[in-house]
Amino acid sequence: MVCHKHLMLKSELIRPRIKIQDDRISMRPIEANYRYLGIATDLINLFKAHTHQSRGQLHNALRDYEGDSLDYPVIRGLASVLEARCDFGSAPPIDPAELREQLFRRGPVTSRQDLFNLVTREQAFAEMTTATGLTPDDLEAALFADLAEEQILLDPGPPVAPGDLIARYNLELARGLLYWAREMRIRVADSYKDLFKYIKLFKLMYTIRPILSALDSTEEVAAGSEQGLRPPGYHVTLHGPISPFVQSTIRYGLQFAKFLPALLLCRRWHMEADVQPPHYAGSEPLRYTLTDNTPLRSHFKASGMFDSQLEADFAAEFEEKYGGAKRKWELVREDELIVVGDTVMIPDFSLTHRKDGRRALLEIVGFWHPHYLRRKLEKIRLAGRSDLILLIYSSANVAEGTFEAASAGEVLNFTRKPVLKDVLAAVERCAIPVERGT
Repeated sequence: MVCHKHLMLKSELIRPRIKIQDDRISMRPIEANYRYLGIATDLINLFKAHTHQSRGQLHNALRDYEGDSLDYPVIRGLASVLEARCDFGSAPPIDPAELREQLFRRGPVTSRQDLFNLVTREQAFAEMTTATGLTPDDLEAALFADLAEEQILLDPGPPVAPGDLIARYNLELARGLLYWAREMRIRVADSYKDLFKYIKLFKLMYTIRPILSALDSTEEVAAGSEQGLRPPGYHVTLHGPISPFVQSTIRYGLQFAKFLPALLLCRRWHMEADVQPPHYAGSEPLRYTLTDNTPLRSHFKASGMFDSQLEADFAAEFEEKYGGAKRKWELVREDELIVVGDTVMIPDFSLTHRKDGRRALLEIVGFWHPHYLRRKLEKIRLAGRSDLILLIYSSANVAEGTFEAASAGEVLNFTRKPVLKDVLAAVERCAIPVERGT
């Protein structure tokens, strides 16, 4: 049995690093200076030295290292990061619960035999040795092998540099403030696919609206829901509990904290959250802000540039034939969201005319799973965009005319690859003037 621990720093390791000023709250990260790099190095070596020893022995060594240091929250936090990377496990020759049950069936067991206690511990183990064929040492090791403190450190995890350990610790501090968040508001201008993948993964409720200008008034937002305006980004609000009577729970905040590394995959973003930690006496939540200038690093893996070889080949051929000095249309990957019901659609490409600003969207449908096609068809129908061009791969195996009835601008079918001349002709017909946000 191998045990993997999911990393989330405990709140008592978060609180000593919190800074509150006026109505704002922030986290005090540690610097990768000589002092903390030294602590990180010591802890990395300590974990390595305790490979094949029990978790209890490791924890004892950590307590000895910490001593009476005033940096104990940092030491414990760094150790928590390292421990979450470890594989702990045990492989006792007999099930510990079964072993304990058999021993306890023998009645009271004492260290010494007397008139009322006839079975000693040694006698009980001797009987079990005969019954199981195991040695007394094997039985002793197996007796409580299922307890966390008795599990063995099998692998301390992949090698990590002290500076990287500090960077991950600082990320966990930043996530920790979101434990007590009630709402998170994001402005984002790229990497939409990854962003919404993780919003869906962590089951977060959200609303979205386009950013239309620096002022971004209500009237402008309403206008931006119509096609003909390309927003320079989007406001995404991640919602916490609706009822004020569940403010004490951190269930939503933990989901916000898990999501934060996904936001770091974006290049242009701003985050603001309403946070009300339990030790804060104020009645109004504090404002927690992070921006794309933060030195925090995500450990999430970003998606590749393309979802399929079809898309990669299409972009490469377009650049070869219509790029450079010949470029009339600018091809960009996934730079616009279309809100469709309770989800979003992210067209594969946009094509924007370099002189007059007309713009069309392209979606390549090349996957043939029935559920995927049904979802794709429903999104296209709800989008109702006349500037959306569908490129349907013949292997998608859909009935003729299926996508033509989906309220898209045009539908082009292809057998091996899209014919760029036909695609550009459709773009000329479907592209609409676009007023860019400022």
